Parts: sequence; structure tokens; C-alpha cells
Amino acid sequence: MGIPVLKKSMSVLELFSPTLREIGVVDAANQLGLSKGTLSRWLSAMESAGFLDRDPVSLRYRLSARLAVIGELARDATSLQRLATAELQWLAATTGETANLAVLVGSEAMNLSAVESPRPIMHTGWVGRRLPVHATAAGKSLLAWHATAELRRLLPAQLPKLAARSITSLDDFLEELGKVREQGYSVAWAEMEDDLAAVGAPVRNHTGLVVGALTIGAPISRVPEDRLKLCSEAVLKAANSLSEQLGYRSEFTA
Repeated sequence: MGIPVLKKSMSVLELFSPTLREIGVVDAANQLGLSKGTLSRWLSAMESAGFLDRDPVSLRYRLSARLAVIGELARDATSLQRLATAELQWLAATTGETANLAVLVGSEAMNLSAVESPRPIMHTGWVGRRLPVHATAAGKSLLAWHATAELRRLLPAQLPKLAARSITSLDDFLEELGKVREQGYSVAWAEMEDDLAAVGAPVRNHTGLVVGALTIGAPISRVPEDRLKLCSEAVLKAANSLSEQLGYRSEFTA
């Protein structure tokens, strides 16, 4: 697709606004100062490409559902990563452990951003790393507010054992997610790796949808279980702050 075509498409898309959700050929032509025939061809091509939908009765065009989904993903992705940077830096500095931002990709959690622990011995959470949802704090926070029926479609009844305390039964995992919802944060203790402890909390957008999870990961040898509560308070504070910046008022407070 050439630059001229992209510019034409953008000029049409920019006609839409919260007060103008549908537009006809004549109105679009008048606003852009082009002929009705030219705009008719543009709009028809954009409909074929999936950018626009046309109402079969009024024959007016509106943004397609497909474009709306792409736009929502783009907005969440860019703002989420950008805004998360300061929270991750604060979290790593406050806890002394590696801080991560993860998102759900299919049936896995994926690290989108990371700030490493300032300590020489650390848990490494590199960007792009895929994580099993059932054995990680990130996965638990990302899935805890999903419908049970959806989770049963997404995950197998028998989950792989990765470390000493991995949850291997889907029913047990669903019970664990119930605990996450009650307390507002998740914990994974020797579930993905035998010497890995992690705490996570959900990040929500302006609609209340969980769009990510902030986590910290550390060697168990440095973070005994009685320290997890202190770590969870810091993770919750950072996740709540990020959620509020995305337009959500958190239900949980640190």
C-alpha cells in the first residue's frame, strides 16, 4: 500500500469523532472537498479492506469492529508500556528485585517490559519471554478475572509440573485464581522454578479490563515466604498507580 493511499485512508478516518460516528458519501466528499464519485470509490475500497462497515439501510459508513479492536490494542500497548516504565523502576528500586510488565498472549504470559534487580544475584525477566500462566504470578493475575468457562476452554485439565509446587490440576488452579481475586494479588512460590518466588497484581484499563500484570521475581533464598506480604504491598501500589493512569480507579489499595 503506497503512501498516497495511506494518506487518503487517514483523511477519511479522521472525519470520524465521538459526535460523528457515521458518515455518508456526500458529507464525506463535502468535508474533504472531493467529488462524490471519488469518495464513493475510496469508501468502498476501505470497506473491502476491513477499515469501514456500511449500514445496509442508511448506506452510511462507520468504523469497523475490526478497526476498533486494532485501535484499542494499539492504544493500550503504547500507553501501557510508556506509563509502566516509571512504575517498574520504582518497584525494582523499592523491593530490590526484578520488576516486569506482562500481558496475555494466547494461553501464555509474555514479558513486555522489565527492569532488572540492582543486586548481583537476581531473577532475569527478559523482554519477550513467554511464561506458563498456571505457574507464574503474572499468569495468575492476568487470568483471575476471566470467566471460568473461558479458562476451561483456554487451559488443559492437566497442567504441566515445572517445579516443586507447580499446580497441575485445572480445578486446583481455578481455586487458586479465586484466592487471587479475594486478595487482589497473586503469588507463585517454587511453581515455575524451584528457587523462584514471584508476586503479581493486575493492571486495568479505563473500562476495568485487565490488560497486564506487574510482577517482581526473586530467588527464594533471598525472599522467605514471610516477606511476600511486604512485597505484595509494593506490587499492588505500583499496579494500582498504573491502572489509575490508564483511567481506572482501583478496587484494591496497598
